Amino acid sequence: MEKWPASKALSAKPVRGFFVRPDRYLRLQKYSVCEPLPPIAEDESLVVFVTSGSGKITINGVVFELRAGCLCWLQSYHTFTIVPDFGTALEFLVCVYDYPLSSYLIIRRQSDPVTRAIMLATPVLRVPDEKRTMIERLFRDFEAENQGNSRGSATIRVAALGQVVYFFINACVKQFRSKPPEPRRPLGWCAILYIAEHYREPLSAASVGEYFGVSAVLLNRELRLVCAMDFLQLLDRVRINIASAAMFFEDVSLSYLLSYSGFTNESSFYRIFKKYWGVPPLEYRSSRLRSGKENYHGMVGSKILISALNYIQENYAAPITQKQIASELYTSEALLSEKFRETFNMSVKHVISLSRVRHSEPLLLNTDLPILDIALLVGFNSAKVYTASFRAVHAMTPAQFRASKGGSAL
Repeated sequence: MEKWPASKALSAKPVRGFFVRPDRYLRLQKYSVCEPLPPIAEDESLVVFVTSGSGKITINGVVFELRAGCLCWLQSYHTFTIVPDFGTALEFLVCVYDYPLSSYLIIRRQSDPVTRAIMLATPVLRVPDEKRTMIERLFRDFEAENQGNSRGSATIRVAALGQVVYFFINACVKQFRSKPPEPRRPLGWCAILYIAEHYREPLSAASVGEYFGVSAVLLNRELRLVCAMDFLQLLDRVRINIASAAMFFEDVSLSYLLSYSGFTNESSFYRIFKKYWGVPPLEYRSSRLRSGKENYHGMVGSKILISALNYIQENYAAPITQKQIASELYTSEALLSEKFRETFNMSVKHVISLSRVRHSEPLLLNTDLPILDIALLVGFNSAKVYTASFRAVHAMTPAQFRASKGGSAL
């Protein structure tokens, strides 16, 4: 039998709700810890950014170093604990990466190489010094709107956190494509990723064990060691979390929801959902929206709209138009325009321009590139159009923005 590296065992049963509560969605949380945190298994994704100190984070039985400038994207299939180094305070920021944003993964086809890169890349990234200023600025933008309850405030926070995650995704894709030598991971780590990637398939402990060359008994023992769940409990949890996130979208049918989350029939879905959350699906959805209503201003419930926003985020530097986006998404321009007006009170063209302006800001602050070069890099066809769009967002020109932050006046 193949020998696997040893996993670091949990010290206690994981807790839920340590970082994730209804009043914490789209809120910046700040922590300074001098003692180890308990093992944690949240039902949402978390973005964690270390601001000072040092320590370690153990994720699914694998230990990673934490230092100032480390960015972590923790998924709902990660069980983790954070331990500061002895005699030091580890300070970090936490944002719950809630359902409208995690839709980036939900709406992607399972074979999408971007999704695979995110899953296989290291979940702890050391941000290069030249990029750290940009990440810190995005968290400051987020914090500036931390107490706001308006649609506009939430949209700004979604945009700032979205850019942080977009940076992380690009780093994952780059890491995945470069294919550096990977350290061999323990069985528990590999098995959890496999389950999280193949949850829609008819998996069993025996079939997954056979894939990794181990018995079902050994697989279950390893899973209990690193996440305190056996195979079936973990698979149900992964599927329920996928369903819980997707059910907030207004245009997702029950049949699609069941198929996408890996359930074969309604009765098993309802039974397992109620066992996990304590309430039926519709009651869960209603309670969640009601308890977090102040935090859901600006949240996106349309799969078409989410797809359009992701398309803009990925292609902002190209000459994209509303017609092109509608064509790519197999929908009508009229419906797309209506969705943007209804949700953001903005046109598609305005959102594209806003995205380009936001992507230009790090270039203004961290490079000496001329204004025209920056305009062209982010998708504007002239410095004049770029300046007008930038002024509409910031009430100043790009040059004034750069100078006000201590940058070059080129």
